[in-house]
Amino acid sequence: MARNYFNDFIEKCIVHNQYVGLGNPNSKILLVGKEAGIPIGIESYHGSGSSWKENNYSIRFPAESKLRNFNHTWQKYQKLYELILNRLTIKETVEKLDKYEITFVENVFTTELSNLHAPNTKDAKSQADFSSELIKRKEQFWKDSFIDNFPIVIIFGTDNKYIETYPGEVCELFDVEFSEMITISKSEKIWVHYSKDISARVHPRLVIHTRHVTYGASSELFERIAEIVATFANRNSINIISREFSNSY
Repeated sequence: MARNYFNDFIEKCIVHNQYVGLGNPNSKILLVGKEAGIPIGIESYHGSGSSWKENNYSIRFPAESKLRNFNHTWQKYQKLYELILNRLTIKETVEKLDKYEITFVENVFTTELSNLHAPNTKDAKSQADFSSELIKRKEQFWKDSFIDNFPIVIIFGTDNKYIETYPGEVCELFDVEFSEMITISKSEKIWVHYSKDISARVHPRLVIHTRHVTYGASSELFERIAEIVATFANRNSINIISREFSNSY
């Protein structure tokens, strides 16, 4: 079923020119950032619908030297992933060759709130079609069956220009109900949401909304998110170690 969802999703993203994402589409965890950190004007291929289709659905992520920097967003994702595994007492499925190696993509899928790429949020918002593209993505992307199939979703970005927490846009887009807000510090909050009606879903769902984590996020923030995810996974018998999403699946 997941394979069919993803094939259909890819075709829709190609038709509507929507960025897809990177990682393992068969995973249980979806991480959502603000936008892909690529300079404006450079065509984005990695993570596009065409790249997935042309590479036989086997893409993981491009080898980039800048990933060897612990301030890189993906290094923050890696830190959270390792904390979740530790909470679940799961051993890494891939042995890291060095401390910078990214392994979370084996069991996690990533995408972005915005379809437009930019090196930073300021430049992203300066684009003339920034708002219209966000609206288009909310109408065509987030409610797709492929996205709906993820039981654990973590959104990194509390800027209301991207997605609103207080009026309940997260609840609307991801079909969940707000449960609680956890305050780590003045600048660090975690909004926790769960499925509205478990009986109407294939699986229960957890959606966490918090700040962007590239710079300045505290260790406590990561620890609390990992705790919430691990508790939810244990309670609902969710195995976050994914099968390989190969073309033969």
